[in-house]
Amino acid sequence: MKSYEIVLTADRSFMSDYHRLPFLRGLRFASMSILPSSLFFRFVSPSIPVLSSGVALFAPYHTRRTEAALLNYGFDRNQMVVVTPDKIRNFIGPDTKVVSITVRDPLSKIHHYSLLNPLGRESYSSFAFKKLGKSLQAEKRGYKVIVEGPGAWQLTNPTDRHRFSIDHIIVGEFTTSVVPLIFKKIVDGEILPEIIYAPNTELEKIPLIQGGVTEGLIEVASGCNRGCKFCNVPKVHCRTLKDIITEVETNVRYGQYTITLRSDDIFNYGAKGLVINREAILQLYHSIRETQGVKRISQCYLNLASAVSDPKLVEEVTEIVGVGCKDYPYTTVLVGIESGSPNLIKSHMSGKPWPFKPSEWPKIVEKGFGLLNDHHWVPTGMLILGLPGEREEDVYETIALVEKLKPYKSVFAPFLFEAKSALNNEKTFKVEDLESHHLELIKTVFNHNTYWGKRLIVKLANNSPLMKALLPIASLAVGFGVERAYKQLFDEIVPLVSFNKARKMDEP
Repeated sequence: MKSYEIVLTADRSFMSDYHRLPFLRGLRFASMSILPSSLFFRFVSPSIPVLSSGVALFAPYHTRRTEAALLNYGFDRNQMVVVTPDKIRNFIGPDTKVVSITVRDPLSKIHHYSLLNPLGRESYSSFAFKKLGKSLQAEKRGYKVIVEGPGAWQLTNPTDRHRFSIDHIIVGEFTTSVVPLIFKKIVDGEILPEIIYAPNTELEKIPLIQGGVTEGLIEVASGCNRGCKFCNVPKVHCRTLKDIITEVETNVRYGQYTITLRSDDIFNYGAKGLVINREAILQLYHSIRETQGVKRISQCYLNLASAVSDPKLVEEVTEIVGVGCKDYPYTTVLVGIESGSPNLIKSHMSGKPWPFKPSEWPKIVEKGFGLLNDHHWVPTGMLILGLPGEREEDVYETIALVEKLKPYKSVFAPFLFEAKSALNNEKTFKVEDLESHHLELIKTVFNHNTYWGKRLIVKLANNSPLMKALLPIASLAVGFGVERAYKQLFDEIVPLVSFNKARKMDEP
């Protein structure tokens, strides 16, 4: 088989659509103790399809942007290839100069997912990266290994780099302005530093993708105008509809018929400040829906206050997308709840409930969940534990809110506060800082996720004729698997809380 000068790939946890369920996608950062890796990568994270030649049909958005930057710079399509990690050795040979790996969590260091990996064990993402790294390390090679992507920062320590024989890392998430220059110098045999810090490329200057993306992910906007103190995203910046549709058409051309719209709040598209531009939003969805070949549209993030302030817009978008039918029973969306405490909302994110008041936040959340469920949207509610100034009663207010949301189809993703942005001088909240009331909240969340998680997975699987025939057995298997996973995580967290409590009692 032909070898290529430039081989682009990603760790195996990045090379999956996760059944188009974001609450499954987050499990790649979980402790491998909850499920054997063979079962995880077979059933939770099935590999994306490949062409008969072994070339990856889809790839992560970051990888596709790197590919596009190289092509726009002047590299020839015949010089490079995008492949899955298990096929990579078929494309490496004497002509290979660069192997680039896109990573997200190569060393299990993503802090805010700590509750999925409380003991800091190997995550599935880390396992996948290390497996790929060792496979490349094992051979005598004449090419350079580059690691790039949102997780590259984890490999700035030389010891970590050298044990996987990584030659260079490119630190930065939007690096397309410098990546071609780096690759060109390596191909030409120039010597470069091991760590290269790349400046962010402006959104409108990032090249349009030229291949299919996992989940059909397309960035429609970046940033948020609500000004939460714990968040470091810039003000909203929207991409042109023309560029968005071009990337939709590219995905369809390569066989990706599912489109996922990425933004920090999909109802912020085209907005001026915090005022919803419903015409821009409806045009966005209509234009994508009318693109030949598109079968399904979903979205990443939605602000609940945006939805509640214009419930008719949720209804209209639902009609355009066509969700709620047999082939598309529900769509998913991530929503930032953060806390059920109006006190914390007012202190750290007073703009989040606008046009409502911080004191109304719990009611907004409950009304938002009801509105979304009425239109077949399943929210994944993100919660933050350990916000600065958090009191025990704040946590119990969050518990009360989660319990009120039990009737609604939904799951929750509890994160730990990380000091950054305007709260950079505060103390990052760690697993060992958890107290008994946090444990009660985590248990409430895990019970909710166990209840709804298995039902939502079975509902999705019910579209398959084979699964329908095996539904009684499949339901039991899914139910057992979800319950086992959450019980395993909870059992790892409890000793840490007990240790923390004992430590505090011993303090003078």
